[in-house]
Amino acid sequence: MMGSRQGRLILAVTMVVALMMPAVAFGAKSEVSQLKDKLASLRAEAKRAGDAYSDSYWELDKTKAELAQTDKELAETRQQLAEAQARLGERVNEMYRRGSSEYIALLLTSDDLDDILMRVEYMQRIGEHDADVIAEVESLQAQLEERRAAVLELKEQQSKEAADLKKRADALESKLKSTQAEYDKALADLEAALKREAAKSGVTYSPGSNGMVFPVRGTYYYTDTWGAARSGGRSHKGTDIMAPHGTPTVAVMAGTVRAKSNSLGGLTIWLTGTNGWAFYYAHLQSYAVRSGRVSAGQVIGYVGSTGNASASAPHLHFEIHPNGGAAVNPYPYLRAME
Repeated sequence: MMGSRQGRLILAVTMVVALMMPAVAFGAKSEVSQLKDKLASLRAEAKRAGDAYSDSYWELDKTKAELAQTDKELAETRQQLAEAQARLGERVNEMYRRGSSEYIALLLTSDDLDDILMRVEYMQRIGEHDADVIAEVESLQAQLEERRAAVLELKEQQSKEAADLKKRADALESKLKSTQAEYDKALADLEAALKREAAKSGVTYSPGSNGMVFPVRGTYYYTDTWGAARSGGRSHKGTDIMAPHGTPTVAVMAGTVRAKSNSLGGLTIWLTGTNGWAFYYAHLQSYAVRSGRVSAGQVIGYVGSTGNASASAPHLHFEIHPNGGAAVNPYPYLRAME
């Protein structure tokens, strides 16, 4: 009996001690997992500012598309009005040249009543046609004024939304900058932990579930901007990753890089991966590598606002071209890289 009590007491004490033991004994997260959570937490801090920026971005995009459509309709109305005015002008000139006496003579030269009635009907139809042309001109003039007013209103709205977008972009960049140092430390700690865990393979970067490395090495924010309206009737063929000026950009996979520049993309890099895919980096501030072989995770450039990017919204314009072909939406790939 005594032994049984002692046994139960020992069991109870053991359970209490076990409950008080550090969580690590029960499968607590590894150092790598904790550091990844830390990076995710820092990114989440920027999400509110980033979402406000995104909302403003799409409002402006909607207005730009509406303005482009209204401009097109305005141009079409101008053309239609010019054509209608030309027809009316020709008719007025014809009536002036012939004079009213010619129309009276047209009636009086007929000896047959049926013929006279037919000629009267013909003249009435001419008059109705003239009235239709006049009505068309008046209607098109009214439409033209309406569309001119709509264009002016949309331009004013676009101006206000552009100012709001700049404000949101400034707030986002400020938030990203404020967490940059902490993010860099957590990222460096993560790479060190990965190196310790994978000493045999020598892996010093953290690829995503698709085996590729996220192209920005620092605090960032991005959303799905594929298909957004762009100047000249273009649509967006990539993802804009917002990050402070000078944030490192890295090779998403091993391959070969070549640096180029153009008026739209500014300083750019094309990375051809070992799998044959091509990756386009645009609006860079400067290069870390201009050509040659690079490894996955290697710094190849720095985020900027060159080309047609706004200085108040530095970002990396990133594209993916599977097998070197047409661009596809990078957003789902980037999500898998994180």
